[in-house]
Amino acid sequence: MLNIIFYIIDFGSLILDVRRLVISLILGIVEGLTEFLPISSTGHMILVENILNCMDDSVIAFTVIIQLGAILSITKIFWNRLYCMSMISIKKIFVKQHDNKNYLCIRHILLGTLPGTILGMIFYEKIKLVFELIYIMYGLIIGGVFLLIGELYISKKPRVSDINNITYLQAFLIGCFQCLAFWPGFSRAGATIGGGLLVGLNRRISSEFSFFLAVPIIFGSAVLTFYHYRSFIDLVDALLLLGGSVIAFIVALFTVRYFLKIVQNISLIPFAIYRFLLAGGIYWGLIT
Repeated sequence: MLNIIFYIIDFGSLILDVRRLVISLILGIVEGLTEFLPISSTGHMILVENILNCMDDSVIAFTVIIQLGAILSITKIFWNRLYCMSMISIKKIFVKQHDNKNYLCIRHILLGTLPGTILGMIFYEKIKLVFELIYIMYGLIIGGVFLLIGELYISKKPRVSDINNITYLQAFLIGCFQCLAFWPGFSRAGATIGGGLLVGLNRRISSEFSFFLAVPIIFGSAVLTFYHYRSFIDLVDALLLLGGSVIAFIVALFTVRYFLKIVQNISLIPFAIYRFLLAGGIYWGLIT
């Protein structure tokens, strides 16, 4: 009799672990598809978690930490560029050599990251309180309007078509726009890409700079989240995080490369329309 009971318990644990594995893989796919598109990865992740009915502390932490997999895809795709930026910054510090050429360097990334880092540290606890579908719905709508404004403005100002021509002021202003992404559903990519359009970048350069800004801001957010939720993450959770991150990395590789190709030829309006439709779906399907 005891053997039967133990068998039932083990079988139940196996089903639970398989369910958690499936959820982690689904979230990895969603993260890889949405992190670098202007449609809000966090909004999609929370939406999926609500649909799957898995909104516990470990899964909430998973939503943020799994972004590390997507970030690794950026370091792989733009490794040469990131390496060059680091070398240029080091030379500017230790070598007294100046020329008239413009270069994108770590200083641009630091300036673009600074506003979000400061606000994130100040309002970290309060930001977690707005991870609800109603706020995500409004974030999707307002973020979509922001993309439309960027598209309307794009023809009114000369476009920066070389990423090395981004100024320190433009980098800082884009970083200020990035703070809008603390509203779940607004989208970090949408805020930085739309902000890039508003300060004079073309779509591709704005998208590339958005990718670069994602590396430190998301890495820092993931580490901070892991620290706060470390008591909820056991060995099994860590393995599931690893599996989900690997999936996010693979999917993001293809997503980023495809997005950079299409963003040169199409506007951001289809992404704004998608956001409006998704917000309507959330309202009619999950809120009412």
